Amino acid sequence: MRKGATGKPLTPDITLEKGLEYLKVFIKYGSAGGMPNWGTSGVLSDDEVDMMARYIQQTPPAPPEFGLKEMEASWKVIVPVDKRPSKKMNNLTLENLFSVTLRDAGEMR
Repeated sequence: MRKGATGKPLTPDITLEKGLEYLKVFIKYGSAGGMPNWGTSGVLSDDEVDMMARYIQQTPPAPPEFGLKEMEASWKVIVPVDKRPSKKMNNLTLENLFSVTLRDAGEMR
């Protein structure tokens, strides 16, 4: 939805006002606010930077509704509630347990 994960949003109300040349520089060189330097890093060519700048000036499609009803319908119950453990079954100190989920890969480490 281009609302900005770590930086400012790139919604059409902002991108149209900034203009195409500004966006091309922004995409090519990145920003301190979190935008990678897609052009100077070699990920995108100048033509691809131009195409991306034009693309983000378009209104993004609205995502389909995915409310609680749809979420519950998509759940896959692996262990039914009545079959789940009711007491701790490991030697881990849960008060001192730490895990990290990689943002894009969804992997646990």
